Amino acid sequence: MDWNDWQSILRWRALEEGDADGAILSEDRRREATGRTRGGLTADDVKGDPLTDREASFLHKRSQWLEREVIGWSGSLVRIMDRLHTVQGRWSWALIGWTAALAAGYGLSGLGQESEFNLLALPLVGVLLWNAVVMVLSLTWELWPAPQASRGSSMLEWLAQRVSPITTERPSDGETLTGLTVDQRFAMLAGPPAMERLQRRLRAWMHIGAALLALGSITGLYARGWSQEYRAVWESTLLSEAGAQKFFGALFGPAAKVLNLDLPLADLPQMHRTQGQTAAPAPALPWIHLYAGTLFLFIIVPRCGLAGLTLLRARMVLRRRLRKLGWRTYLKRTLRAVEGGQEVITILIHATDATPMHRDVWARGVRERFGAMIEPEMIHIPLGDEDDFVAAWKPTSSKVVIIFNLATTPEQEVQRRLVQDLHQSLITHQREAEIIVLLDATSIGNRWSPDKLASREKLWTDMLEGAAKEIIIAAQRGH
Repeated sequence: MDWNDWQSILRWRALEEGDADGAILSEDRRREATGRTRGGLTADDVKGDPLTDREASFLHKRSQWLEREVIGWSGSLVRIMDRLHTVQGRWSWALIGWTAALAAGYGLSGLGQESEFNLLALPLVGVLLWNAVVMVLSLTWELWPAPQASRGSSMLEWLAQRVSPITTERPSDGETLTGLTVDQRFAMLAGPPAMERLQRRLRAWMHIGAALLALGSITGLYARGWSQEYRAVWESTLLSEAGAQKFFGALFGPAAKVLNLDLPLADLPQMHRTQGQTAAPAPALPWIHLYAGTLFLFIIVPRCGLAGLTLLRARMVLRRRLRKLGWRTYLKRTLRAVEGGQEVITILIHATDATPMHRDVWARGVRERFGAMIEPEMIHIPLGDEDDFVAAWKPTSSKVVIIFNLATTPEQEVQRRLVQDLHQSLITHQREAEIIVLLDATSIGNRWSPDKLASREKLWTDMLEGAAKEIIIAAQRGH
């Protein structure tokens, strides 16, 4: 999958998580998309991050189905999806930069004064040194292990918000009733990966720009030499004739060997210009070939290689980051929406009034755990009648959910004993027994502080440790 495919997946995930109540995209359409594309994948197959190839393929097929079958059904949906976009580079930026680099390289290739090609006048050594430093740093940067998504992501999020700020205002379309808006959720999911992708692509574009700068210099050399005859000379305060032969031998030697070019070092003493006079200026063409070959061998080739490496690393790092965006909960919820069939799950309610609001919250929590298509069977257990209930109970399914009020202080001789007795009775009648405890927090609402709520949750989990397979906290949406 490419970046556009991932963006489509993230758009639909942001929409579904921001539109939790199905105000824009109905639950029926979501279930239909899942049912038509999951290919046998179940919630139990989802083990955790990162995404497997099968899970990624399912998300891709599902987003394609939604794009094809749903996107045109609602005007508000179309408007929302159209505005979910990330910061990205434009090819026009690259073309402008590359054109400027080509022109700058052409301008740097001045061939000395009048009809002379001064070998030391051209900034070849400086250009080579600068590129060598940059390429070593770039290679080290690209081969250095990429930081984990949890580290360094804050800077990317900050940059993403600067370029495409996450709005704190809720749109008037009503795309979400609780939690983050669709736009906010999409910015959180796609903003940092998009910014990292842009950064890496810009580095690749700069490598290509450096190669084009060298190509511009080569083009300038041959273009000027086409219409005018140049003679090669050299002059220096620091180099002697013997020193010049060593210097130019080291500078042009690799290109001469690799590209099989002539390196006329013996002509250098006669090419030495002193006091404005040159004994025997040499033809410039062999030195132009050597100059161009050196630029090609030490700048153009490695810069193009670094550009390719940068793009390859960008794709690999981005793929890993995108697969670690906390997909487990989203996948399980999506797949469980079409699972369960007409399976009946027994819900035992201990000492809690089952109002319609409570039943709705409990049923939703159970369906999110076992599948949206299951049928909950709710049975009330009055406080003090635990022993009589267990003695007379005849379980009809292997999965049982026991509901306790989270605000209640748990007791070993009441709640834990009830769970243990129910589990023993269940395994007596059913070969595979699974007891889930659901702690009801709907009566608490926002009255408890987070610390107090966490303390009570820990008290319950410690008390029920080893007695129940899993503990779920049920609350109203938005709390």
